[in-house]
Amino acid sequence: MKKYITYFSIVYLIVMAVLAVIISYFDLPSSTSVACLLAAGYAAAGKFVQDHERVPDAQEKKQLIWGCLGASIAISICVSIIFLLIAFQSLSFLSMLSAVPLWIIVLAIAFTVLIHYFILAMSFGWYANSCLKGLQKRNKRKS
Repeated sequence: MKKYITYFSIVYLIVMAVLAVIISYFDLPSSTSVACLLAAGYAAAGKFVQDHERVPDAQEKKQLIWGCLGASIAISICVSIIFLLIAFQSLSFLSMLSAVPLWIIVLAIAFTVLIHYFILAMSFGWYANSCLKGLQKRNKRKS
């Protein structure tokens, strides 16, 4: 599973970088985590199906979802810290954050993690099944 979590992480970082360039070039709003998760989750699920010619079983799916969730959170935290240190005065951000009640921060984080989980579950469930059907159609045409 490490191979696919690593693959997910690499795609996630690349998509984040590409979207950051596009967002800054076109001066767009910067909420892109869903797009990054979808792209990386779909890429990892597609790679798994391509390599194994099947969808992940229940145990593999669970490992992939939780591994990719952990990787996405770790990458997002690292990128956010780097961005805050480069783009903003970290003290002004921390003072703004301290004005928000802790329960709201915890609720926002929990909601975000829940959305990430569902996106990854969709990637390794529905999308993996879709990839398998496409692979089976291609294999039939070759036969």
